[in-house]
Amino acid sequence: MNFNEVIELDYSRLFTILQEPPAVPPPVILPDFFLDHFVIAESLDAFIESLKLLAEQGGGNMIGTRQIISRGGNSVNTASALLSLGIHPILIVKTNPQGLLLLKSLVSPELDLSHVKTDGRLSSTVSIEVKHKGRPVNLMVSDSGSAADFSFGDLAPSDLDAINKSSLVALLCLNHNKNASYLAEEIFTYVRSNSNALTFMDIGDPSGNLKAITRLVKSTLNAELVDIISLNENEAGWIARILTNNDKWRDATSDLEIASEAAELISKETAVRVDLHTLQFSATFKDDRTIRVPTFMAESHVQCGAGDSWNAGDILATITELSDVERLTLANAVAALYVSSINADHPSNNDVFKFLKELI
Repeated sequence: MNFNEVIELDYSRLFTILQEPPAVPPPVILPDFFLDHFVIAESLDAFIESLKLLAEQGGGNMIGTRQIISRGGNSVNTASALLSLGIHPILIVKTNPQGLLLLKSLVSPELDLSHVKTDGRLSSTVSIEVKHKGRPVNLMVSDSGSAADFSFGDLAPSDLDAINKSSLVALLCLNHNKNASYLAEEIFTYVRSNSNALTFMDIGDPSGNLKAITRLVKSTLNAELVDIISLNENEAGWIARILTNNDKWRDATSDLEIASEAAELISKETAVRVDLHTLQFSATFKDDRTIRVPTFMAESHVQCGAGDSWNAGDILATITELSDVERLTLANAVAALYVSSINADHPSNNDVFKFLKELI
């Protein structure tokens, strides 16, 4: 589908939802909060060369970067983005008392933090944002903290009650969890037995926890438990390799057509709806049907959290039953406005409405 085909479609319902976000059962988002520290520089090569020079002189201080301290973690970012879009999510995360204080200072006071657990350990990430081979990349160095051991047993009765009443349960950041497959299986089995909620998954980059993610893909990624999985091109390539044991999918990060083929294969093999987001386009794959929508041009100031913003738009459109094209268009717009923000701010529903009205 090319852009000319997209702009001829009727977006009236999308605009109505952005102007007046509907009352829907709140989505539940879990289980991670990270303190994010952005280090924003120019090129990767120049950044590494500066570090080498410091090391060779025995240490020192690299100056000239721009840095931001922000709320982070897939769950907190997605919940924050949903709130900005007019949807009040239920956020279930685990940290420590210091983490809760930091979280309160970094998110809107309107975000419900009553389900935050403080008997864990603070998770944190340094995201080095540079350009490499002509494209912006974010290189994350993380301490997983409580994202590594969150389990079904951490859920209180009030959490389970929220899940029972939700429209969608999003389980994110599974790449940090040592027992990702067990966590996903237990939570989504509970959802299937006790709720009419959709189940949504975003595993994150599998490469640092490949054994756990392999077990997750082979045992849990199926339509019996998962309705939707959101992937970028790297994640699509990894999952396709796990499913087929074919190294062809290594090229998914450099060839977006291969990434698209990988996403299509995943959907066919698992019967799960696959939502793929890349720098050039987003696409959805389900029941041998593919819809692709080009992304919006945006000057990128941050990359870390872009996928979470995209997911927020995807979730909003899913629970309000927008069409596939409207859903991908909304998600693309939310992500474009986020990455173009100097301070990693999530766009409001009104921001997205104005942005789309000018373009389509």
